[in-house]
Amino acid sequence: MLSTVRRLSRQDTLGWIGLGAMVGHPMALNLFSKTYLAHSKQPSGTDIPSFVICEQDEGRAQTFVAALKDRGGTELAARVERVENGRSVSQKASRIFTMLPNSPQVESVYLEESTGILAGLRSLPTDAPSLTPLSPIHDDSASHTLLIDHTTLDPSVAKRIASTTHQTTSGKVVMLDAPVSGAGTVAASAGLLTIMLGSPSAYATTLAMPLLQQMAREGGIILCGENGTGIGVKVANNMILAINQIALAEGLALGRSLGIDPLLLHSVIDTSSGQSWSSRVNSPLPQVPNSPGFRNYQGGFQSKLMLKDVGLALHAAHEYDLPTPLTWAAQSVYEAVCAEGEGEMATKDFRYV
Repeated sequence: MLSTVRRLSRQDTLGWIGLGAMVGHPMALNLFSKTYLAHSKQPSGTDIPSFVICEQDEGRAQTFVAALKDRGGTELAARVERVENGRSVSQKASRIFTMLPNSPQVESVYLEESTGILAGLRSLPTDAPSLTPLSPIHDDSASHTLLIDHTTLDPSVAKRIASTTHQTTSGKVVMLDAPVSGAGTVAASAGLLTIMLGSPSAYATTLAMPLLQQMAREGGIILCGENGTGIGVKVANNMILAINQIALAEGLALGRSLGIDPLLLHSVIDTSSGQSWSSRVNSPLPQVPNSPGFRNYQGGFQSKLMLKDVGLALHAAHEYDLPTPLTWAAQSVYEAVCAEGEGEMATKDFRYV
C-alpha cells in the first residue's frame, strides 16, 4: 500500500490497471495528474479525488508514483493506493481504466471469478451510491460505475465482456472500449492520443468524455458506435497500416536496387499516388531526421505488437469468412522480423520491417 492520506468515497476515486511503460504509464500519469490539478484549483472544501493502481511489477508501480510526485508533488503521490487485483480496484474506485497486453489478460482482469473486476462489483452492497441504475435523465453522473478498456484486443472478446458486465450488473455499470492510436509513447506522454470509442449509450459517452479528454488530443475522441466498434476500428486501421508499411519498405528497397537516391524517391512518393501515413509521417529511412530509422528504430510501436494486431485482424476476418491474402502475407513478414536476431528485433519499432 502506498497511500497514507484519508480515503475518499469510492465514487470519488479513479482506478487504473496496467502501467506498461509504452502507453499505460503515460496515459495514467496524464489522467491522474490532470484530474488532481483541476480539482485542486476548485474552491476550498471541494473533494480532491483519490487514485488506485493495480500493477504486478513493483518497479513499474514505484516509477509511476515517482512520476506523479514530479507532476503534482508529495500530496498527489500520497493519494495513490496500490492494490493486488481487479476485485480490489472495483471495490475502491467507481471510474476504472484498463490497459493490458491482450485478450486473455482482459478476460482475467474483468471476469476471473474470485479476483476480477466483476467479482468486486458483486461484493458491493446493492444500494451502493455508484451502483444505481443508469438513466439518461439522472443528473448525478458521479453515482455511476464506469469501466473503460484501452486494450487492443479481439473485438468479439470486447463485445462479450461488455455484454457480460451490463447483464451481470443489470445496467448499473457501463463498459466502453477505447483503444488508442497516435505515435506511441510520444503521443501518450503528450496527451495527444486519438481514442476510438465504442459505447453502449449516449449517456455512457457523456460520463466518459471528460476523463478521456485528459489523455487525447483536441478533437481526438472518435465515437465509433456501440460496444466493440472502437476496437474494431483500431484493428482495421492497424491491419491497413501493417500492409502499407511493408509496401513502402519494398518500394524503397526496389528504388535502392535501381540506383535511385532514397531521399529523392521518398520525396516523390510523398507527393505522388504512393503516399501514405507511413511515408508522410513516420518514414523508415535513417536519413530522415526524427524518423524511426533516425532513432535506430528505438521506441515507437514495437514489431511484436504489430504482429499481435495483425493476428487480431486475421481472427476477426476469419469469423466473417473474409478473404485477406495481403494480411496473411503481412503476418509472415512480421513473424520473420520478430524472429530476427534471436528475437531482438521484436522490440524494435515496426518500421524496421
